[in-house]
Amino acid sequence: MKKRYLLLAGILMWQVQSFAQAPAAGKPAAAANGRGAGTRPDMPQIGRLYGKLIDASNGKPIPYASVALLRQRDSSVVTGMLTKPNGEFNLESLPFGPFLVRINFMGYTSLQKKVSITPQTTEQDLGNIKMQPNVKTLQSVEVTGQKSAFTMGIDKKVFNVERNLTSVGGTATDVLKNIPSVNVDLDGNVSVRNAAPNIFVDGKPSTLTLDQIPADAIESVELITNPSARYDAEGMSGILNIILKKNRKAGFNGSVQAGIGTGNKYNAGGNISIRQGKFNVFANYNINANRSWGEGTTSRSNYKSGNAADTSFLLQNSNSTSKPLFQFGRFGLDYQIDNRNTISLSQNIVAGDFKNNEDLLSTFSNSQHNITGLSDRQNNNKFGFRNYTTALGFKHTYAKPNKEWTADFNYNSSSNDRNGDYLTQAMNAQGTPLGQPLYQTNNSAGKTTFITVQTDYTNPIGKNGKLEAGAKVTLRDYSSDYQVFDKDTLSGHFIPNAMLSTAYKYNEEIYAGYANFSNTMGNFGYQAGLRVEQYVYAGENQGVHYKPTKAVPGFFPSVYLSQKLKHDQELQLNYSRRVNRPNFFQLIPYRDYSDPQNQREGNPNLKPEYINSLEFSYAKNWQNANLLGSVYFRNVNNMISTISTPIGADTLLTQFINANRSNSYGAEITLKNQVLKGWDLTSNVNLYQTDMKVNSNGQNFNNSGFSWLAKINSETKLPANFTVQVTGTYQAPTIALPASGGGGGRGGGGGGFMMIPTSSQGTIKGFSTVDVAVRKDFLKNKAASLTLSLSDVFNTRQYELNQATPAFAQDYIRKRESRILKLNFSYRFGKFDTSLFKKKKQNNNNDMQMGDPMQSF
Repeated sequence: MKKRYLLLAGILMWQVQSFAQAPAAGKPAAAANGRGAGTRPDMPQIGRLYGKLIDASNGKPIPYASVALLRQRDSSVVTGMLTKPNGEFNLESLPFGPFLVRINFMGYTSLQKKVSITPQTTEQDLGNIKMQPNVKTLQSVEVTGQKSAFTMGIDKKVFNVERNLTSVGGTATDVLKNIPSVNVDLDGNVSVRNAAPNIFVDGKPSTLTLDQIPADAIESVELITNPSARYDAEGMSGILNIILKKNRKAGFNGSVQAGIGTGNKYNAGGNISIRQGKFNVFANYNINANRSWGEGTTSRSNYKSGNAADTSFLLQNSNSTSKPLFQFGRFGLDYQIDNRNTISLSQNIVAGDFKNNEDLLSTFSNSQHNITGLSDRQNNNKFGFRNYTTALGFKHTYAKPNKEWTADFNYNSSSNDRNGDYLTQAMNAQGTPLGQPLYQTNNSAGKTTFITVQTDYTNPIGKNGKLEAGAKVTLRDYSSDYQVFDKDTLSGHFIPNAMLSTAYKYNEEIYAGYANFSNTMGNFGYQAGLRVEQYVYAGENQGVHYKPTKAVPGFFPSVYLSQKLKHDQELQLNYSRRVNRPNFFQLIPYRDYSDPQNQREGNPNLKPEYINSLEFSYAKNWQNANLLGSVYFRNVNNMISTISTPIGADTLLTQFINANRSNSYGAEITLKNQVLKGWDLTSNVNLYQTDMKVNSNGQNFNNSGFSWLAKINSETKLPANFTVQVTGTYQAPTIALPASGGGGGRGGGGGGFMMIPTSSQGTIKGFSTVDVAVRKDFLKNKAASLTLSLSDVFNTRQYELNQATPAFAQDYIRKRESRILKLNFSYRFGKFDTSLFKKKKQNNNNDMQMGDPMQSF
């Protein structure tokens, strides 16, 4: 009986308040419907506010209280509801803007809270709100946030890439090319401040390569140049975290896109999501066929002795084509058990199939540059892979703001297979074939299992303090069987080639735990943490077992200091210790003879390299501009490098070694400003010096040099819904530093190209490139768009390495297809409809919604 009276009283108060907020006669109805006064029809409605009402005297929930959301501007009603029997309320499909949350219930003092829903604060937990009878109104609380081209936290920078037109229809490689601070070479190898970062997808390690992730599936990129103890210790220059899109709009919505490019390039895809009640279901699919060509030239002088008469020369010319087909599928759901408990499940399915062809012509000459012989090798191979990733997550938030606990399980299974053939024909100086060609065929199969289990806990302490703690287990198993067969010219039978064949497997185990504490004292902030990782590794090659690393714990501290100054300025000083462990391809004692003149071999005695990184940053915000400047120093001990040594008359052997040390230091500036209304300019300049010392086989090699990287992005909005974007990049000459995890390349069966030599003995020539894109938005609410883009406008993007030692000198040039014209179409659709999963019927669960729940996209 008591609950019935409470319900009637709550309904009466609701009706009174609704009448009080109703528009006067003759005023537009928009002020009274669910959109509120002045809401644009194309304004995103993805905000969510939730919380729980409790009695301050006894802690019991307050059911059927009136919770209304009003606009600050005119107090017009946006939406509202009565609290559930357990006191919880949940307001969804909210537009951006400043609002008032007004709470009323008979016998209690009315409460009012200020809130602001922005792209960075779409979901807000207002916590357990205590209502007291006959006390003063609760002091207002305001939650604010603004979206920027980049934002800086105490340990990471976030770059929003949604407006990146030049990467539309491309891959993650195209996205990263336009990110400030990030450099992507011809083969898709990524570097930050001239060193390789650790690349994550949605905060977790992934076996996917950048070419396997569609650009249209990416929402933002987090750059963490000096990661705290919360993150994995692996990675020389920090972490690049690629965040995939996950639609949170209520109702039914999605998009479709398709594109075509020069040189037989095609892409298509779409995504769809349905959010209703406790469920959010989403799915997306992309297909990409980017045929490309490549060419390369190697010119080498081999000095056998100090006598010029003993010098020989090698010239190699490579022409290749690649025909890849990528498919990327993703689906999942979020289930909101209640306001503070959510479980998420997602499944990624990625597949790729390739056809690669290469023609490599080698020309041998004596000291007088007279041709002594030729060799023509043709390589045709097919490669395929399948990748499945299952992610299960649970998140619990507490009534205490910003207190939460998460648990995640990630299972990744990947398989690949390859088969191909090599046809090598030896010729004399005149190009006449010598005997029958050497015919080889090969096939391989590999499998990877990658499992991570992680839990994290965050608990605010005091007014501004925060404690973070967590644990993580990473398990990885990899196996590969590579078999090569030579065709006998007499019998025609294929005979196993034991020297080129190999079968290996390895497993890695990483057990980690961390603790972080941060706090502020006035305008001064600090964070200190420690991560401990136990790394266990074992490998097997051709039945021979070995454990090249000793399982000892590693300690990785991090410290962050910040000072806020007047006029929206901030200083930061950060330090972290990291590790880069050699991967199996660097450790395996197997010599790769796929190119007889450029052989490669692993080193089972490689040691991990340890990195000490120090960074000092300054940030300044103006009304129409943002500035971020940093100076940094990085010290690497036991740096993993490579060294090339001549063997025989015309062959180089590249081996992995540990350099004595490497020091890098530099300065970086990123500036984003609005030059004129509708014209935004983002500029990034990175200047750095690298010094490296190597001792190998009693010989000392020193390599040092100064270099710089500059990027500029211009975006201009024109009349008739046109947008023009121009991106320019210049990389000055720099010393060659092998990418961490070297040898793996981009994976995905790129094959067919000559191996790029990188070592402590070379210098990479500079290059520049310009990309241009134009987009036209049309139809209602700009639901459709056409984007025309041209990459590498002046066709200047290529890789050139120059090496000079007492034993040899080499110039290596490589060019991939880079000037590509693409046309892409996209169309967004959807409807915010709260009755998609059920028929409309009278509400019988005591939830009352105000306003119009229908809103077109």
